[in-house]
Amino acid sequence: MEMGVLVTAGGGADSALDESGLWTPSWPVLGKTVLQRWVERVQCLGVGLVSVVDRNPHERHRVHTMVEWAKEGVEQILLIALGSYAEIDLLDLIRFHSERRRQVTKVFDQQGPLGISLLDRGCILANREQANQDGDLPSSRYDFLGYVVRLSSTAKYRQLVEDALEGRCGIQPPGSQTRKSVWIDETAQVDASAQIQAPCYIGPATKIKAGVAIKGCSSVERNCEIDLGTSLDHTSIQPNTYVAPGLYFRESVVDGTRLEHLARGVTLDLGTAGLSARIGTHAHRSPKLALVSPSARPDAKAG
Repeated sequence: MEMGVLVTAGGGADSALDESGLWTPSWPVLGKTVLQRWVERVQCLGVGLVSVVDRNPHERHRVHTMVEWAKEGVEQILLIALGSYAEIDLLDLIRFHSERRRQVTKVFDQQGPLGISLLDRGCILANREQANQDGDLPSSRYDFLGYVVRLSSTAKYRQLVEDALEGRCGIQPPGSQTRKSVWIDETAQVDASAQIQAPCYIGPATKIKAGVAIKGCSSVERNCEIDLGTSLDHTSIQPNTYVAPGLYFRESVVDGTRLEHLARGVTLDLGTAGLSARIGTHAHRSPKLALVSPSARPDAKAG
């Protein structure tokens, strides 16, 4: 039996994008995005047809893809809307769907639908206009009781990062485990004076300068630079971000020039004060960013 899988890069059934802060699905979780992790899970099924399309702009494209697959003889289509990270046993879902003999099976957790459905080709061909909105079609309910995080905000993103670093989910950080619960990519440069406290993750091509302190389930993604003496505590730094010297971040996510402080629920632009920059842009002037005025420095504190 041939199966197609349609992974849609957008909000799922319960994502509240208006409350998401800086959160974006393009953020990696310890080296890989949630989309990449879903695709890897699907590929373990041996499925050859995998399509990724945006959720909102391309609904007609998605329906067209499903209908064309059904016309070509694809017997089942697994539809995954990226509103969550869920460690579902996809083989068990397929088995359950076959046993129940319904044309649609939808996955639920304790909070409701997860935006994951398995559809038979007959259902798609008979209901082409409704193929993208299966709520009115007869369906079976697959209750998932395993690990799941609904990725609706920066806080939920940080929850997934911390759960991965603490071993509460199946995500395995890449890189060398230099000691228990400390993962550092072999291409990263970490000064010998830096204080690295488990658990934490430091990604490829990242530079950790002298006197930097990293603790509290913090993560620094690829191609970042954390300058002299800066401290990260329960903080994630997104790819291609430069952070100036002597700063302290707690319960925050920094993405280029933007910071979101989770405890206070505020976002700040650090770029105007020269406290962070996007690496690869003209705003990145390391090490000249060390010359930060005393009046600007308190605004950079996120603790």
